[in-house]
Amino acid sequence: MVQLGRRYGTGRPASLADVAADEDLPRAYLEQLVALGPIVKGVRRITQGEADPEFCARADFVRGVQILPEFGLSFDACIVHHQLPGLIELVRQCPETSFVLDHLGKPAIRDGLLDPWRAQIEQLAGLPNVVCKLSGAVTEANHARWGVEDLKPYVMHALDVFGEERVLFGGDWPVVLKASSYERWVEALDELTAGIADNARRKLWADNARRVYRL
Repeated sequence: MVQLGRRYGTGRPASLADVAADEDLPRAYLEQLVALGPIVKGVRRITQGEADPEFCARADFVRGVQILPEFGLSFDACIVHHQLPGLIELVRQCPETSFVLDHLGKPAIRDGLLDPWRAQIEQLAGLPNVVCKLSGAVTEANHARWGVEDLKPYVMHALDVFGEERVLFGGDWPVVLKASSYERWVEALDELTAGIADNARRKLWADNARRVYRL
């Protein structure tokens, strides 16, 4: 996974949002990426810090994401829950692009807020070209006092609306260390998913990621 920065230029990563300035630049950069070989599976653009909650729906950003299928690349979306409407619009306009929602869309677990995240995640799951990475939950919870029950309604809702074919385990290392050891997060998700079928667990922990990232 290649993470995109904001600008083009020597030694600096590209941003798909810059396509408005010069439509040839994203293709030139992506050509360099795929030339690295099969180790490059997709790109990620962290938009969680953008002031505009509709950043993902900007015409220039949409155009950039639309060209990813030409290069066989998927797109990992790293957003905060209030940016979900913009992401939903982006996905609708990019039906040929494969999307991975990182960190459950960063719901407000710390505050115990399920809505409108719950409805918006269901809406996003209704679009067939999106999968959801079960990651980042503990860092959105209370770092000092989180427990499995705090995470449960968010994880289980994602499992319910995306289904067993479209959820992936994500370790979120090293960021996870802000709130938990890696092992504790794995144990928490293992406990939360203990009741699902063995074949569904295999898909969650390994098989789906192999398929989505062509491993």
